[in-house]
Amino acid sequence: MQIFKAFMKVLKKKLPSGLIYIVVFLCIAIPMSLNGKESEKYEDSTLKICIFDEDDTPESKALIEYIDNKHDIVSFEKDKDVLFEKLYWEEADYALTINKGYSKALANGDTNDMFGCYSVHHSYATVYMETYLNEYVSSVRAFILGGQDSKDAVLSAADSLSEETDVEIADNSDPDYPERFSSYFQYMPYILISVLMNTLCPVLMTLNRKDIRYRTNCSCVRPNRYTLQLFAGSTVFVTAVWLILMIAGLFMYGGLFKGNAWLAVLNSFIFALVSTSIAVLVSSFNIGSNGVSLLTQIIGLGMCFLCGVFVPMAFLGKEVRAAANFLPASWYIKANDMLDGTNVFDSSKLATYIMIEVAFIVTFFIVALLIHRIKYNDSDSLDS
Repeated sequence: MQIFKAFMKVLKKKLPSGLIYIVVFLCIAIPMSLNGKESEKYEDSTLKICIFDEDDTPESKALIEYIDNKHDIVSFEKDKDVLFEKLYWEEADYALTINKGYSKALANGDTNDMFGCYSVHHSYATVYMETYLNEYVSSVRAFILGGQDSKDAVLSAADSLSEETDVEIADNSDPDYPERFSSYFQYMPYILISVLMNTLCPVLMTLNRKDIRYRTNCSCVRPNRYTLQLFAGSTVFVTAVWLILMIAGLFMYGGLFKGNAWLAVLNSFIFALVSTSIAVLVSSFNIGSNGVSLLTQIIGLGMCFLCGVFVPMAFLGKEVRAAANFLPASWYIKANDMLDGTNVFDSSKLATYIMIEVAFIVTFFIVALLIHRIKYNDSDSLDS
């Protein structure tokens, strides 16, 4: 087991760079998971509105009362500099002026120049209040055209717009695999790729250097035993990393996994093997430690952004999703989306996605073996 022991000694020196990713990931993931809420009740946004009524009519007062029912009305001096300062410091979200002649314009259907405002350009409050006022004015106009006078129309409009509808949001998530917990597995591809590539690649490149291979092939250690012991060391390390993440997952889950959570565990283990195969393939090239770090970020970040790890697949373009199908993380995310209820669960599709990940593993390992066979053909021949 000399090669296995050598593997562990080199791994011990390279381990801190990989552990940093795990520690940072868990420090972020655990608080987010523990503080996450399964569902939140929808509530209307409340703004701080400053109103200047220059019309001073029953219609304008009805509008102020309608606004006051849903928002907080604040009072400030009508001075441009003062208002801009209040808006900047967010002491007010919107300053509304009801222009003189508002009631007449409302009755005549002339909606131009009914209001003036001070607001932050293109802010949420600006868009919201413009929509809010347009909805109110349109409703009042509808009642006026229906035969009511403006005084009755503003009351009818306020009553109509104040009616609330109970809305229930369909929850497709599995109670055994809640949304707050599925996000833990959602970001796992980046961690697995980063840890395994940053740690495993330097170890394998060190032990596969030609001078070491020449000396090893001249010793009593057969090439097959050499490869087998490297494989055993890699397996122990990969399994240890995966188990650390799973044990942390048990803590966040609140007990033993149930239902679809076990399928997510299986999916994560398959992707751990995918990450290992990528690391083995990269280690076949002499790119140096700096090259490994650079390539880790390119592969890790690039794959995660393209495959829906950081940005949901629904927000990605059609061309991006098509290109992502050639990357293993895409199939991992498709499986995870099916498990957490984002997509409809289909056991046959889930099995297909996992098998595609396995196909990537086999492909990467075969390519790595071919490269090793060509690269070390001369050194292996010395042993014959």
